[in-house]
Amino acid sequence: MGDGNSKDSLDFAGDYNLGTIILINAFGDRLPLEMGIVAELNVYEDIYSSAVRGTMHMFDSNNIISNAKLHGNERLEFRLSTPGVSSKRVDTVDASEKTGYPFHIYALTDRKILSETTMTYTLHFCSKELFRNVRTRVSRAYDGGLAKSVVKILRDKDGLNSKKDIYYEQTRNADKIVIPNMRPFSAVNLISKRALSKNARGSGYHFYETSKGFHFRSYESMLA
Repeated sequence: MGDGNSKDSLDFAGDYNLGTIILINAFGDRLPLEMGIVAELNVYEDIYSSAVRGTMHMFDSNNIISNAKLHGNERLEFRLSTPGVSSKRVDTVDASEKTGYPFHIYALTDRKILSETTMTYTLHFCSKELFRNVRTRVSRAYDGGLAKSVVKILRDKDGLNSKKDIYYEQTRNADKIVIPNMRPFSAVNLISKRALSKNARGSGYHFYETSKGFHFRSYESMLA
């Protein structure tokens, strides 16, 4: 773990800068998590997943579960970067409230009691959009370019309401498509099967999220 002090150069392979990790509960209380309490932090980006996920292994001797009132609607704030790169968001996993997008905790697993005062457990977190995806549905018709329809689904204030960057490739087909009461991510994946790239002859798009935003692009552009 880093000590929160940013370094300007790599000292060894795999080195990184990690600022203070803050747990924000449902009441808005901010609880800084000291290094040592957080034993391991993982952020997973997967092109086969529609949302970024992560885990945080805790070594807890302060009964954070009760003191922070963990009920499953907490947010996690931190900034993770590689020493020597610019401080721009494109070079950083920015989960801060001011300049980025905090993650949301959705599960607590592997809880083990080590002693009368200490326990270990793993907190699972994900992007906000995955939370909203399981709570909302899309049931409407879309006209025009399919890529623009995807943007509308992601930006819909009554749906995912995402403020993140969206990187998309223009489609050459502008079809009318009816979404029959589907989850937003399922709706986007349905559109991706029908999309035809404006820059290539192939068919089929892929939708996924990274720490930099959402991506909707053709298979050919990914291979190129």
